Amino acid sequence: MTKINERVCPVALSGSLDNSIRRWLQNPKKILSPYIKEGMTVLDVGCGPGFFSIEMA
Repeated sequence: MTKINERVCPVALSGSLDNSIRRWLQNPKKILSPYIKEGMTVLDVGCGPGFFSIEMA
């Protein structure tokens, strides 16, 4: 069994990936807009809580 501190992001801390401070520092719309345009089909592999998925939709 893997120890909790050896995981990239333990399930118990996954809620911290989607918060207002992260959205301010890493604005998904600003990051994705050069690459994704309306009407495109995209796949968010390993999307976790959907931080970028929501903006893609």
